[in-house]
Amino acid sequence: MNRTEKTARKLFDNWNSRAPYEALSGEFAVRSVADAYDVQLSLQSLHIPNRGKIAGRKIALSSKPMQQMVGLDDPVAGGIFSGDIAQSPATIKTRDFVRLGLEFELAIELNSDVSPQTQVHTSQSAYEYVAAVRPAFELIEDRNADYTNLDPFTLIADNAWCGGVVLGQTLVNWRELDLNDIPSIVYQTGEPDEKTNTGAADPLGSLAWVLNHFNERGITLSKGEHIITGSAVRTRFPVQGDSFTYEVAGASVQINVL
Repeated sequence: MNRTEKTARKLFDNWNSRAPYEALSGEFAVRSVADAYDVQLSLQSLHIPNRGKIAGRKIALSSKPMQQMVGLDDPVAGGIFSGDIAQSPATIKTRDFVRLGLEFELAIELNSDVSPQTQVHTSQSAYEYVAAVRPAFELIEDRNADYTNLDPFTLIADNAWCGGVVLGQTLVNWRELDLNDIPSIVYQTGEPDEKTNTGAADPLGSLAWVLNHFNERGITLSKGEHIITGSAVRTRFPVQGDSFTYEVAGASVQINVL
């Protein structure tokens, strides 16, 4: 077992034992972004038997302020496992998480395989790969991380904390919309409604970044994968009894938290 595999095994064991999140250190410390993604790939292979094949990708830290806070120049990518994808309306149990975070996103389904190529993807060219668009929740498992002291390499290696995705209804008229400018709204029990706009997360720019990231790593994305493109509002931390609905252009995604 090489160093990359040993570090992936450490993260895998921490995940399964529900250990509090902590930065990798000592013999497991990761020193570069490239090494962190190598560990992430090895970690994903360990999770696949229990969580299913890779069925999508995520982007994290898409805003410059968040990148600067942790010392990165770019966003972070991770994988979504097929066994962690649920359809709306869904029931989510807080006991299945050390600490559950909820993010409010668009999920873009790919209409074909996306193989590595020399051409750089842009927001315009990425649009050509869109098969369907849905509002979605990302379920974050941060295991009580201290957000003021994050090690970006550990975050990358640990699959960017993706604990699952809930997919909502398809936007029936998405081809007639500017995906980067759709008014949307968050409903939460006991809280004021929060109006927002999909453009807060730059979904097409995020899609292009994800395609370019995996292109550079020589990884083919498969037709039918869902790319979640970043949260349009702040992360929320649900408690038992909460219900959430995220509505975008008449389509919605809904969860109840137990």
